Amino acid sequence: MSLIKKILNHSFWLLIANSIGRLAMFLTNILAARVLSQEVFGQFMMIRSTVSMIENIVSGSLGSPMIKRVAEVNHTHDKELTTIISSLFFINILIVSILVVFLYLFIPSIVEIFFMGTSSLINGFYIGIFLLIISIFSLMIQNILIGFEEYKKLAISSFFASIISIPVILFLLNNYAFYGALFGIIFYFTVDFLLKAIQFNKIFRTTYFPINFEFIIQESKQLLKFSTPLFISILLSSIAFWYARVLLINSTEDFKSLAIFDAAFQWLTIIMIITGATTSVALPKLSKLINTSNDLHVKKVFYINIIINFFIAFTIALVFSYFSKDIMSLYGTSYIDGSIVLQLLAVTSIFFTISSIFNKYMVAKGKTYNILFATFLSILIMFSYLLNNLLDIFHLAISFCIFYLTLTFVYVVIYWKYK
Repeated sequence: MSLIKKILNHSFWLLIANSIGRLAMFLTNILAARVLSQEVFGQFMMIRSTVSMIENIVSGSLGSPMIKRVAEVNHTHDKELTTIISSLFFINILIVSILVVFLYLFIPSIVEIFFMGTSSLINGFYIGIFLLIISIFSLMIQNILIGFEEYKKLAISSFFASIISIPVILFLLNNYAFYGALFGIIFYFTVDFLLKAIQFNKIFRTTYFPINFEFIIQESKQLLKFSTPLFISILLSSIAFWYARVLLINSTEDFKSLAIFDAAFQWLTIIMIITGATTSVALPKLSKLINTSNDLHVKKVFYINIIINFFIAFTIALVFSYFSKDIMSLYGTSYIDGSIVLQLLAVTSIFFTISSIFNKYMVAKGKTYNILFATFLSILIMFSYLLNNLLDIFHLAISFCIFYLTLTFVYVVIYWKYK
């Protein structure tokens, strides 16, 4: 029981951190849907989806290894911990620099090729570069704090970030519409990063050591080597979800259908945030236990997390499905047709949650190539369905469900094979 209480306690604070932290984003999306036309809101969400895709590739491939590595060396000598932290900053700065140069040079071509040359998106994507930079660093600090298991400090930072940001976001959205919404989100992530950096500085008060770049490069290489299968799998899945949206835009020749789909998808992210709290708590615990070769304890933590997350996801999915029409009406009457999409995505959240726990287990065990295999197979089946059906928001939602259902099934097969 003490283990369950500890998991639930840590999960509670991380849940508070994630929920409050995303409150500002969630309100922004609802208000933007009501202030902007459906076409413009679809453009806004496409920029958000594209930035989130790139952000997920970086934070998704490096996030879990960062948490794992910080958790492993948390209580070791200060010099080793300093090297690890320095390496994490070095890798993220390097990756962000490459991404910024690439996006700056190719944004006009990307808009022309994938988004029917919609001119208003070009400036929007340039603004999105700043959003990408600050959101990656915000998530980096968050992952380090999770590795330290400082969940309460994360909750406090997220609370104040939302309280400070929401009035500013409302002002910018009401006065500057499309661009105001983008700058409002940038403001939120900037405040969030600064507050988390302050909390990090309070924790990471270590004795000064001369920076040994040889050790930093060596540690960075090891982290990148470990992360490579994760990077490829997240790169593939992120591009798959993003390109599926692009196919929808080109199929309907406007952004209105995407606006409805992404309005429903926002509620799927709520379940992801809630269950993501307990899955993130599982990773540092599993990483520590696996290092001590306590297989019985590892299985206990793993099974407890699956049970907790399944019941949370299942309960919320039922609620969202039952109230789907009322939920979609928050965005306006033109969005109510997306209620069936919300119901499908609610079911999808259950499989997402289970697969996420298996993902953390594979990371903790160091079996990242299994993640790559499972992801690749899931994408193949997802697009086999998409390319053989008329593309609309209904079939797009089913394809997402197929992806996570396949991913869960493959993870279960791999787990029992190793067991």
